[in-house]
Amino acid sequence: GNVRNFTVGGILSESSYLFSSGIWMNTEIVEEQYGGVVTRVYVSHTTGIDSNELSNQLSEDLSSEGIHVVVIEGEILIILGLVFQILDIFQSYLALGLIVGIAGIGVVTYRSVSERTGQIGMLRALGFRKRLVMLSLMIEILWVSLLGMLNGAIIGILFHIGLHNAFWVDRGAELILPWSTLVWLLSIATLFVILATAVPVIRASKITPAMAIARID
Repeated sequence: GNVRNFTVGGILSESSYLFSSGIWMNTEIVEEQYGGVVTRVYVSHTTGIDSNELSNQLSEDLSSEGIHVVVIEGEILIILGLVFQILDIFQSYLALGLIVGIAGIGVVTYRSVSERTGQIGMLRALGFRKRLVMLSLMIEILWVSLLGMLNGAIIGILFHIGLHNAFWVDRGAELILPWSTLVWLLSIATLFVILATAVPVIRASKITPAMAIARID
């Protein structure tokens, strides 16, 4: 039969199958042994030539031959755009969860102030001023909320590092952590926590010993 030995020079990675699928061999061998024909041609150019202009020119010259010209860079950017849009959807869901969590902190703080009216009144009777009551409550709220946000941030960073080690480290991609975005999100979330709990905290600071006794009765 038609038998011939070949030496494998390399194996393409899975990410190359979209634009470089199949087996790459010498043109003469493919035509002689397997009757192959040219179905794809790759064109490279220098840095001084615009890819889109070259693509348009080739399309005008070769369209009559039924040849379709595609810029690989443009196709890759379209795929990356789709990936980034999917990630934006995930971020939107996470942002919604963050908003719901902050609103939940506000509701819990309101109920906590209502249930601790007697304790706050006793503190006021012991000499605690309004500012000190507000400060103690805000420290408690910020401590709990910051622990939750830092926990989520650490999990996100570890997930980011895990994805990089699984898919990109072998290709020499540099690990880039979005520290500025992380700090910005934590700052904005902390600000919204303060705004969501401001009303019940101010209400707690206005509780007097007499109001606490009346509440107990």
